[in-house]
Amino acid sequence: LHFINTLIFDITFLLITITLSIEVDIILNRQVMSSKEGNTCKSTVINEKGSNREEDKNTTETNKERINDNHSNDLIIDDGFPALNDFKDHGLNKDTKISKDPIPRSSFESFSSALTISKEQTDNIVHDCELTFTARTKEDSDAYSNGATYFVPASMKPRCALEKLAMEIFKTHTKDLIPGRHYDVERSGAEWWTLVLEVNNNEEDNEEEEDGDDEVGMHFDADYGLEEQLPNYMLHPRVATVTYLSNVGVPTLILNKRSPPPTDVDKKSLNGSIGLGWISCPMLGKHIAFDGRLLHGAIETFLPTASPNKSACDEKNVKRRRVGDEGEYIEKELKPIVGKRVTFMVNIWINHCPIDAELIEDDLCAKMKTNWEETDDARKDGCRLKGDESYENPLKWKLDIVDKRDHFDTRDLKSSGNLDETIDSVICNREVTMNFHTDPKARQEIAQAAYDCEAKSIEIRFQDNALEVVVGNIVADSDDEEEDGDKN
Repeated sequence: LHFINTLIFDITFLLITITLSIEVDIILNRQVMSSKEGNTCKSTVINEKGSNREEDKNTTETNKERINDNHSNDLIIDDGFPALNDFKDHGLNKDTKISKDPIPRSSFESFSSALTISKEQTDNIVHDCELTFTARTKEDSDAYSNGATYFVPASMKPRCALEKLAMEIFKTHTKDLIPGRHYDVERSGAEWWTLVLEVNNNEEDNEEEEDGDDEVGMHFDADYGLEEQLPNYMLHPRVATVTYLSNVGVPTLILNKRSPPPTDVDKKSLNGSIGLGWISCPMLGKHIAFDGRLLHGAIETFLPTASPNKSACDEKNVKRRRVGDEGEYIEKELKPIVGKRVTFMVNIWINHCPIDAELIEDDLCAKMKTNWEETDDARKDGCRLKGDESYENPLKWKLDIVDKRDHFDTRDLKSSGNLDETIDSVICNREVTMNFHTDPKARQEIAQAAYDCEAKSIEIRFQDNALEVVVGNIVADSDDEEEDGDKN
């Protein structure tokens, strides 16, 4: 009887293993993974049978042509991105082919006048952002935050104001691409989410608190659901963006540091000094875009929240700034409107939909208060109706041409020679320590300079090992620890 029970258990376990293998292969959608090793480009092809094979560069090029000819749904990862289509355009000049990826356009861009917000709808917009804000504090036992993100396919009509804004941002950053030729509409779109974080404006209280409530830990934007299926493969959005919906909070810090390649299992490429970075202070209606492979966050211990410079505003603390080609002006209060750092994040995905990002639920759309204009077809689907006959778009996206970027200064941040600050994070399932050999006063001056300038953005050149990254031990996920506990 014991032998029979053991045999049944083994057979059941084998069937479960086969089923999971098939499911993983379906989820990966016959992924074609490519990585660069020196001057030789190799790829790992996962086919229907689950077998792996390595191909040299010539075979890879042949495989790409096969995929393009058949308009296959295979995913080709090229240097951390889902590759753009390179379909053969019969009858067209060869020059029409993409010789270089048009996006990301640059490592970092800033647009200070990208969005105008209706004053009458401000409270409703903050309400909707809070409604969709699902990010939660990462537990010490978790490798990543368990916050959720949403996704809007490029082929789908928006159902609420936030989805519409996400699609407008997507269209802006893919304007140089032709749908159907350069990318598949069905497999592309905007991943979006919101952050609504409390800002402590009391300096005395700030001194008593160790960590700011509006901090965002350093991280990479990636398809972490895919990484669970394929460890060490980090697939990134083409462009990561932040749109600020308030004037207060910790500046965003973007560092010129890419995620480790799949071959770097120990994440050694994260080690070392960082030479270049950018900071962006929150400003209502401002939009920033950067390479989706770059490390970023919002750390108050490194760049404290700047305060309005009295010399930069009048007695009413109001600054009039020209907006757009029409020459209209918008008033921006320099004093905090609300004690919350409100941001709207959109990642631009081409030829891939993040596994864990989903459509926002219909019931959440129904609870949103922001009025928005829609088509008759969208109204039939049960979407929110516009407010009245005198409807005005509460979120007016004005960034039609991404060439009109802000000009900002570059500042040098020198090393003090002493370790002034350390910040511990979990990046790529590893304990990572960021060591700052800088003078706190110098960091404060840079943050203040960014706040005072028109673009509210500054490029930082870290001198003489001023910022160093040290990679530590592996961080086990809480689910893995529970499984180990069950086995013991």
